[in-house]
Amino acid sequence: MTTRQISRLIIGIAAFTLIIVLLVSGSTASAGKGDRSAPTVPTNLVVTAVTETTVSLSWQGSSDNSGKFSYRVNITNLNNTAYNTLATVSQTQTTYTATYLTTNSSYTFSVYAVDDSGNRSANSNSVGAKTLADTTPPTGPVLQATALTPSQVQLTWTRSTDNAAAYCCYYDVNMNGAEVTQNIYYVPAASGKESVLIRHLKPGSTNSFRVTASDTKGGNTSFSNIVTVTMQPSSDTTPPAAPTNIHLVSDSNGCAEVWLGWTEAFDAVDSQDQIEYEIYVNGVISPLPVSAGIDFDFVYGTAYGENVFTVKAVDRSGNTSSASAPLKLFLQPC
Repeated sequence: MTTRQISRLIIGIAAFTLIIVLLVSGSTASAGKGDRSAPTVPTNLVVTAVTETTVSLSWQGSSDNSGKFSYRVNITNLNNTAYNTLATVSQTQTTYTATYLTTNSSYTFSVYAVDDSGNRSANSNSVGAKTLADTTPPTGPVLQATALTPSQVQLTWTRSTDNAAAYCCYYDVNMNGAEVTQNIYYVPAASGKESVLIRHLKPGSTNSFRVTASDTKGGNTSFSNIVTVTMQPSSDTTPPAAPTNIHLVSDSNGCAEVWLGWTEAFDAVDSQDQIEYEIYVNGVISPLPVSAGIDFDFVYGTAYGENVFTVKAVDRSGNTSSASAPLKLFLQPC
């Protein structure tokens, strides 16, 4: 290699080294220019209002050299830390109302600021507040009733509203002064309403109904109006024949969710399309009304391992057949 070639090689290596040094220096300089300054600490955090489910806050704002930051509000539930939350508040806002809080519960709050580079201020002072106890009952439902058959009545009522909307509402249906716990099924209703079907009422009987609305936290209750319904009379006292050929239609996605089918029953008075069916799971009637059709429907198994299903037919007068032959299925509930 000639002297000139060696010189050129040395010059090339030196130039390459210089480029690397400049790149590294530029990168380091750029990194050094990044925003490392945290916003100032929010101060003077105070509680401005308290309700059953909300606490309102205000504070003195922060500042930051970047001019861009936001606030975080720490919400600590002293009764149940599983419900602690962290809310984000915009830079222009120095007030916040925590909502959907539990009634009659103690909370603490603090605020800090975070800029767009992730620099975080220290926490503000901490303040505490206890939400108010809920002593206000829901509004009373407005109830209507319609006799559908000699043994069935449909009740429909307006949904209640409550001052603590997140905790409204449970409903109980009372007939002749006692809660209805059997042969009652929720059915679709118009928007803003609830509806149930009550079966196995005595034909020709007169029954009074009332709905109780309760909130879920305060235990406050209100009552609907009372409606009285006289069922259609019927001389039919003969039950339908028992359904036959109960079988598995499909096992939907596991979790003991199955579709059962059967052969329709016959009745001396009512046509087959007027007969309804009840599915029993391990001897207990399913809480789901049979709704898919007159010869199949969806039902849940209730036990690990073997589940026993039977079906009964019910005519319009409430006469119930004997049970079908049992169908045994090995299921695994979730």
